[in-house]
Amino acid sequence: MRLSYVAAVFGKEWRDIRSNRILLGAVVLPAIVFAAIPTGLVAFIQTHELDPNQLDQIKRFIEQFPNLSPKLAVQGFIVTNFMAYFLLIPAMVPMAIATQSVIGEKQARSLEPQLATPIQVPELLAGKALAAALPAVLATWGVYAAYGFVNGAIADTRLTYLVFSDVWLTAMVSLVPLICLFSVLLGIVVSSRVSDARTAQQIGGFVVIPIIGIAVAQFFGGQATFTLQQVLIGDLVVTAFIGTTIVIGSWVFDRESILTRLG
Repeated sequence: MRLSYVAAVFGKEWRDIRSNRILLGAVVLPAIVFAAIPTGLVAFIQTHELDPNQLDQIKRFIEQFPNLSPKLAVQGFIVTNFMAYFLLIPAMVPMAIATQSVIGEKQARSLEPQLATPIQVPELLAGKALAAALPAVLATWGVYAAYGFVNGAIADTRLTYLVFSDVWLTAMVSLVPLICLFSVLLGIVVSSRVSDARTAQQIGGFVVIPIIGIAVAQFFGGQATFTLQQVLIGDLVVTAFIGTTIVIGSWVFDRESILTRLG
């Protein structure tokens, strides 16, 4: 793979993304919404006294934080339990950028000049995927940092330490970028076979379903957060998915297929 070609595609895609403020807004807004919900709950609990009867009902949850007061333990459970939804941001958000990257160019016929060059399919995929994934990764990291500091400021700095645990720092550094890349690659591959962005996003959106299932199972299982082992296993699984998608994408993302499926 020639890095100069990858860099050229990345530069072109990144300029297009930066010029589209609506698309960038669509990247940042979902991340803020996901973080605002638990933060609002923490603020509400901070200003109200907890009902002892309610504490008995959630006893198995707050027992996971033995060193915290009951009120702070409830806030800690909320903050850490909602962390799983940070994995939805890199799965959902870059899909719009990825599909627009291919289908928008197919419709505008701006993809033809790129396909006329000697660039190889893996190089084209890599450049487009990196450019589409970067905004979602940066948005996730930025909101994650704000999430930790804001909740700590509202209630107690110990909430900040819960957010910035070794497990979640590892997940942010490794799992979030991997999920982003997988989502983007899947969106690009699907977009190369269809001519409608909405259809591509609906098909690619199936990647979100397993993450939602994991988050829901985590909550009903009474587990406040993931373990480091679970994060590392997730890294390996998503890496395998990325490799499989690249292989499949190199096969289906060919010049003839794209140019003959113009919408």
